[in-house]
Amino acid sequence: MTLLGKLLAGNERFIAGETTAKNTAELQASLVGGQSPFAAILCCADSRIAPEIVFDQSLGELFVCRVAGNIPTPEIVESIEYAVGHLGTTLIVVMGHSSCGAVTAALQSEFVDGLFAQVALAPTRDLDDCIAHNAEHGINAILARSPMIEDAVKNGVVQIVAGVQDIASGRFELVAQTQLG
Repeated sequence: MTLLGKLLAGNERFIAGETTAKNTAELQASLVGGQSPFAAILCCADSRIAPEIVFDQSLGELFVCRVAGNIPTPEIVESIEYAVGHLGTTLIVVMGHSSCGAVTAALQSEFVDGLFAQVALAPTRDLDDCIAHNAEHGINAILARSPMIEDAVKNGVVQIVAGVQDIASGRFELVAQTQLG
């Protein structure tokens, strides 16, 4: 199973209410010496979004970076570079979500600077379209800000995907992905 398949299978378990992740004291103790997460997740800071739960993954498996609107700021991209370059992470996920307040704020106001000015709005100006477009745009923003990650993607070492989680159902749907190799 691919790493992306592992995440999507975890999402299916979450939706079905059949989660298997176990976060025990023994697991926590085993992680004291280090970490090797298989995926880095860039998601919104929204309190209704929890990648470890939505993808049914245990401690140490996901390197999660959170910021309103899942914007790949320079700090976020550097954090993801750390996951790829130092921890061996080979999958990056840009995770948007339904009813995103940051995207709603960007749609309702014309921000000229700051975080919400970086939200990538779709031409249709429909909230759901904008949420998906913003997540997909995150791939290009990461690649543009990180020559190291861009090279890793070009060399087939790292894959970046974007998707949107529906808060009501919990389902994560892919909207875009880079191709390996």
